[in-house]
Amino acid sequence: MKSFATLPPVALWVFAALLGLPALYDLFVAFSRGWLAGIFFATGPLMMAAYLAWCAWQRKAGRSALIASPRATLVGYICFGAFAGSFLVKIMTQGF
Repeated sequence: MKSFATLPPVALWVFAALLGLPALYDLFVAFSRGWLAGIFFATGPLMMAAYLAWCAWQRKAGRSALIASPRATLVGYICFGAFAGSFLVKIMTQGF
């Protein structure tokens, strides 16, 4: 059975950083300006980055079976859906 995160741990950490660091910056800017939509837009990438970091941590510890479990896969799909949904809403409301 294929799990949600089958990349090597290094690639998972890189993708988590590429998603998480800009999202953290956007989140802090949104909080400082009191912009609720910005908080919404940063939540999806942060969820995905946290999930990828968790998967990298579990793969490094040798717990690949935990990542392949149905519950972890469902959480991965939920995080990806939140990421894609916030991205699509941002594009529809603000453009690129």
